[in-house]
Amino acid sequence: MIKARHTYTGKLVCNFFSEYRLNGVFHSVNMYGDGGNKRLPVLMIANHFSWWDGFIQYRLNRKVFGKIFHVMMLEEQLSKNMILNKGGAFSIRKNSRDIIYTLNYCADLLEDKDNLVLIFPQGKIESIHTPYIQFEKGLDYLLKHLKNEVQLVFNINLVDYFSQKKPSLNIYYKTYSLSSPFDLADIERDFNIYLDECKSLQNR
Repeated sequence: MIKARHTYTGKLVCNFFSEYRLNGVFHSVNMYGDGGNKRLPVLMIANHFSWWDGFIQYRLNRKVFGKIFHVMMLEEQLSKNMILNKGGAFSIRKNSRDIIYTLNYCADLLEDKDNLVLIFPQGKIESIHTPYIQFEKGLDYLLKHLKNEVQLVFNINLVDYFSQKKPSLNIYYKTYSLSSPFDLADIERDFNIYLDECKSLQNR
């Protein structure tokens, strides 16, 4: 497993892509949501639809949550882009015993109220038009092994062109109240309900 690092160079690269490059690629970048409880560590789960994922949430974290950013990436992808490791990316190797080590590492990160951990629960990039996002089992393990209270945040990112040459990016986010004991099926269902709500907002 490749653990996250945070260096000045990594911060510069992530700031460049999450601010300057996003502004160049999209006609506008808009955020809609609530900041929630800043006294708790943040576990963010998001739809995974593009190469820009990670930089989008990096920007969201800077503007809203102000935490130390961490994001889970497939090890084969991170090993090809190690500069991202210096901005908070850490690796997971699917279909191996190392996955448990990575998930325990996530739980350790979430003991610190200053940390934000981003994961993509579907485990792969899917079309933005995917009607239902199915979670893999890793999130279930992680939630069962948390040692303290966390703020679970749903994040949905959608794009539309309308009459512009460049698409607009809308970033939706909301705090989700974890029940105790939790049921991953309920979280998956509620995440997809929120996905549908965000799509409805896009159509207004």
